[in-house]
Amino acid sequence: MRKIGINNFRFKGAPWKDQLALAQKIDQLGFNSISMGESWGEDSLTSLAQIAAVTSNIKIGTSIVPTYGRTPANLAMTALNMDKMSEGRFFLGLGASGKAVIEGFHGEKFEKPLSRMREYINIIRLAMNNEKLDNDGEFFKTSRFRLQFESYRNDLPIYIASLSPASLKMTGELADGWLPIYLVPTNMEHSLNLIKEGAKTKNRQLSDIKLSPQVSIYVTDNHKEAFDRERPHIAFYIGGMGIFYHEYMHRIGFGSESDKIREAYLNRDRDKAAELVTDEMVAAMTIIGTQNECSDQMDIFFNAGIDEVRLVFNEPNFESYVKSIESISELIQ
Repeated sequence: MRKIGINNFRFKGAPWKDQLALAQKIDQLGFNSISMGESWGEDSLTSLAQIAAVTSNIKIGTSIVPTYGRTPANLAMTALNMDKMSEGRFFLGLGASGKAVIEGFHGEKFEKPLSRMREYINIIRLAMNNEKLDNDGEFFKTSRFRLQFESYRNDLPIYIASLSPASLKMTGELADGWLPIYLVPTNMEHSLNLIKEGAKTKNRQLSDIKLSPQVSIYVTDNHKEAFDRERPHIAFYIGGMGIFYHEYMHRIGFGSESDKIREAYLNRDRDKAAELVTDEMVAAMTIIGTQNECSDQMDIFFNAGIDEVRLVFNEPNFESYVKSIESISELIQ
């Protein structure tokens, strides 16, 4: 059975009662997971708690929460309580986010994100194992306290959203799963080799790390319209989300294109930046087409060794959002 999840499970502006009713339907349709991230809008964990309360089978988790918006002890409390309430269905996706969000929105200094991530994971795993949160780190010096409830399990999965070489190695060392975005399934050997390199330092294998990319999908027979709808999303990440995505595009063969996109975006010409996203870029990282075409494109991911595809449905209205999800549910079997 194909493992298909739904990422960014929140249609902006939809009433929560409709979103929760859809979550119940998705639970029954056999999707593998629902995941939600956060930046400067609705927080993910409050939303996921509501979804957990009305579902019974589907996995739920973050993708991602930044390691600057909460203390690690607070995040450990929340994640482990979510796992307890959902009876072992929760997973935790972590990421650094970027300088603009962390400094401009959270008011925290964006420095040494990988060192900070290591301390977060250490403290969360101490809590997971019902141990005292003793961490004498560069960022967090915690001691004496342990959570006042026992964790539901001591192996709650932690995923890392990583792109840079150093963060990919850290993913291999520490994570239970990898949450890439804009993954090109036919060109991921470089990233996987870095994950393997990190895993080897801890006597782990690549198979110990679940590969769960976030992939935009458009179920349609109007390919041109779908390509044009996706271009601004790619341009935003390359130009507006720090240097990580720009550098990543260089590593997967879209260096000259991303240079032009980033230049236009930083010059505040977002329309031009979107126009500079080529058809080749969109096709490499996005699933677009009829139901059958989407099925074939998903198989490219699974045949490349992906464990789960977490789909993002960028639809113009809630009705088409639901319709697209229902169409893809038929491909789970």
